[in-house]
Amino acid sequence: MDLAHQAGRIHCSTNLADLPYLRYVGTRSTGAATDGICYRKALWGAVEREQLVVPLITKPDEVFEKQGLEFVYDTDQLAVEELIELFQKVGFPKRNAESLTKALDASHKLIWIRHAKQTRWARLGQLLGFARATSDKAVSATIWDVAVNPLWQRGGLGRGLVERLVAALVEDGVNAVTLYAEPNVVRMYEKLGFLQDPSKVQGLSFQRSSPAGAALVASCKA
Repeated sequence: MDLAHQAGRIHCSTNLADLPYLRYVGTRSTGAATDGICYRKALWGAVEREQLVVPLITKPDEVFEKQGLEFVYDTDQLAVEELIELFQKVGFPKRNAESLTKALDASHKLIWIRHAKQTRWARLGQLLGFARATSDKAVSATIWDVAVNPLWQRGGLGRGLVERLVAALVEDGVNAVTLYAEPNVVRMYEKLGFLQDPSKVQGLSFQRSSPAGAALVASCKA
C-alpha cells in the first residue's frame, strides 16, 4: 500500500477524532521494541526533552532527477487549480481555490514534485505530489495534505515528500513534528521515524455542519 495514497486522505477538513496521532522521533528505534508501552512513553518523553536530528534522505534528489522529477519548495509555479485536481484524484473533497490559496500562503513549509521533462507519461511542469505543514514556526508543526498522483504512486514519491518536509522543519528549529494518520498506515509512518502517541491521544475538530457547530456559528452571526 502506498504511503501517500493513504496519508493523503488526512487533510485540513478531516474529522480527526478517531485517528491515531503520531510524532516524529528521528533516528531513535521505532521497531519491534516500541510495542512495549513503557518504552513508547520513555521514547515520547525523551523527544520532548531533546533536539531532533535532521533525518537522512533515503532516496537523494539525483535519483529522482534521473526520472525527470524535481522537488520544489515554493508556490511560484504551483497552479492552485492543478493542486485541487490532484486532491480530488486522491479522494479529498473539492477545495475552494481562494481558501486553498490562503492555506498555502499561511503554511510554514510546503513541498511539491513537478515533472521536469516533457514525456508521453507527463507534461513539463506537471504536479505529481504535494505535502505541507502548518506551524507556530518555533516549537511545533503538523503535516497535512500529503498527496501523490495515483499513476505515480508506489515509486517512493510519498516517502520523499515526507522525509524532505520533516528535514526542512527540523532545520528550522521545530522540535515537535506531528501528523494524524489512518490506522492502516501507522506502521509505514513508524518506518519513517514517527511514533504513535502511547497515551492514545486523539484529535478534536470543530465541525460547522454539526448541530452544535451550526448553532455556534449562528450565535456568532447574531
